[in-house]
Amino acid sequence: MKTLRVTNKGKKARYRLGVEFPPNQTVEITVSNREYLTVKAVRDFEVEIVSEGDKSETKRRHESAKPTEPALDVQSMTIDEVLEAVKEGKLSVDEALSQEKAGKKRSTLIDKLEALKEE
Repeated sequence: MKTLRVTNKGKKARYRLGVEFPPNQTVEITVSNREYLTVKAVRDFEVEIVSEGDKSETKRRHESAKPTEPALDVQSMTIDEVLEAVKEGKLSVDEALSQEKAGKKRSTLIDKLEALKEE
């Protein structure tokens, strides 16, 4: 696992790995080696490795990982289902927003999620 500091030098917000990278802002994320390559491939991104875990640590983490619920797919849900999942804590507002902005871009849902975020 690697912790990265990613700065989007472009003029548009970019979405990778379910994370929004706003223009001219820095975001810190932790990724696997394959996910690192996905982020590194974007031309507008300036990627700096902050810390790098050793392979034995990663292996231990995978061995001890407990199965979790599958991630909710906002794209296959109705607006009401998404809002209900957020209210029940099954999905964070930020995660729902980033999935929606990267997918269907339903303005009604985006407005409602942003209103929930401000509360």
